[in-house]
Amino acid sequence: MTTAPQMIRGKVTSHAKRALVHHNKILGRYALSSSSTPSITGPSKHSHSWERSAKMVKNVDVTNKYLEHIRDVHDPSMHIKTIEDEIRGTMGKALGKQGDKILRALRSMQQELDQYHALIDQQNHSLSSPAVLKHAQQYNLYREQAKTARWELIVHRQAVGFIVNNHSFVSNKYPISPALPETEEEVLKLERKSEETEGQEEEKPKVNMSGQLDWWQRVGRWR
Repeated sequence: MTTAPQMIRGKVTSHAKRALVHHNKILGRYALSSSSTPSITGPSKHSHSWERSAKMVKNVDVTNKYLEHIRDVHDPSMHIKTIEDEIRGTMGKALGKQGDKILRALRSMQQELDQYHALIDQQNHSLSSPAVLKHAQQYNLYREQAKTARWELIVHRQAVGFIVNNHSFVSNKYPISPALPETEEEVLKLERKSEETEGQEEEKPKVNMSGQLDWWQRVGRWR
């Protein structure tokens, strides 16, 4: 007797096609091709992290490994405002590098997604074929890397002083699309969900617009 997983290994079924369309609608809400780096427009007025750091660097009586590392880069004998500007610039570069880390992961996701769709477009590959699932798994791996890098950027921005709407700003700047189904079980689940959604749309009652217009005419709306 042929099992359900075996039945979907061959030619792409109509259910699989609809499931893919359903999933693509979700993916379409997200942009994977962003090429911008994090915006460094200035922190909240309630935070002055670089000012505090500059004062600590200036006070040579206070010492630890972190401060000594900063003093190797920023001369404590300089004017405190100069130190503040240099520390702020260093922080900005660090945020930019973290943004680049996210973009690299997003580009890798896009490459895997392109190959994923290219295989599915071939009639001899289904959503659950080993080759397709391999790209789905790799896509999901890069997706986790992007999520981790994005969380790190949120934490770094928080430490620098970007307090207000920090999480939502970064999340909107670097949207990450949903995961792809990477096992046969997940593919079957997606197909069932697509069928249920399709059935619900067909069951929606149609509005009788002519009856509505008749009612308006009877009460004199159009007179």
